[in-house]
Amino acid sequence: MKKYILLLLFFLGAIDIYAQSLLFDDFTYKMPKKNAYSLLKKNKKKFNSLDLGPTNTFILRRGSLVFEEDELIHITIWSKSNLNLNKTKKLLNISKNHLESQGFELVYAQPDWQNPLTKHRDKPYMRLVHKEKNVLTELEPRGQGETFNIFLSYYQLNWFHQMVKAL
Repeated sequence: MKKYILLLLFFLGAIDIYAQSLLFDDFTYKMPKKNAYSLLKKNKKKFNSLDLGPTNTFILRRGSLVFEEDELIHITIWSKSNLNLNKTKKLLNISKNHLESQGFELVYAQPDWQNPLTKHRDKPYMRLVHKEKNVLTELEPRGQGETFNIFLSYYQLNWFHQMVKAL
């Protein structure tokens, strides 16, 4: 009987860890909407200027937070200023290097990922995984002509796998 109780406690603890996995900064997967907005408001200055490598500044706003049934499921941040083509190429490389220095591993990238003009719109641009934190991030330039922004989306890896399987 003790064995079953211990197993149940372990299982419940694992569920809590799964639900509380860190997405980005202090934002956690399945964080209640109210708490996420409160955290954002409390740290507005910090999230208005996120340094992700040298000369690579991103922003996190209210629209960055994506919820499902009032629980945070993913976060998208983007470059703070509009970028020309050359700056976009440079910052894609800086962003990738920064993520890798944080423990993320590249698992997919389009063949010519360093050139946003060759982007295949029907495929992911670049995906990196942090196995210990159980987080997947997608790195992607978006824009037209000579004006771009770089977007980084953070997902809880198990949630992402479930979404892909559902497709």
